[in-house]
Amino acid sequence: MTRKSPREEQRLKGEAFREMFDLHFVRVLRFVEGQVSDRAAAEDIAADVFSVAWQKFDRHDPFGLPWLIRTAIHKVRDFQRREYRKKDAMSTVLRLAEVAPEERDALEIIALQEALRQLSPDDQHLLRLTYWDGMSAGEVAATLRIRPGSVWTRLHRARNRLRTLLDVPQKVGEVHGRR
Repeated sequence: MTRKSPREEQRLKGEAFREMFDLHFVRVLRFVEGQVSDRAAAEDIAADVFSVAWQKFDRHDPFGLPWLIRTAIHKVRDFQRREYRKKDAMSTVLRLAEVAPEERDALEIIALQEALRQLSPDDQHLLRLTYWDGMSAGEVAATLRIRPGSVWTRLHRARNRLRTLLDVPQKVGEVHGRR
């Protein structure tokens, strides 16, 4: 096996990283946008995720989407802590009301966001990864480091808690959340 020069190694690392970036950036950004209402902040956070990935990147063992999403979860939490210190809840409500095309839609968005805030962080992540980011149970399981079967159980419970917070009646034919 021939040893590559440092310059060649750096080039190969860059190519492998670019491939990983191209494959996963849009999904990471979409995940972050589901967590953060500011598009520019979401782009910054996603870029920060890939900055961390670059620092720790090994071209022989590139990161997959679950590692990137876990890193994004941490970066979003950091961002939200900073934002919480800077803004009060009323400014967020006003901003959402200005952006929403119809008053009813704005109120529904606000109600949903408020209900989500009342759920545990685990429930929030589970619901967002599944519904906003369209991840499969296997991807969610790998991201949250739980078994795929646990995803379905926790998702069922989280949906019931969210339904209760939103005061949404169960569908006809459902018995305690089962169809």
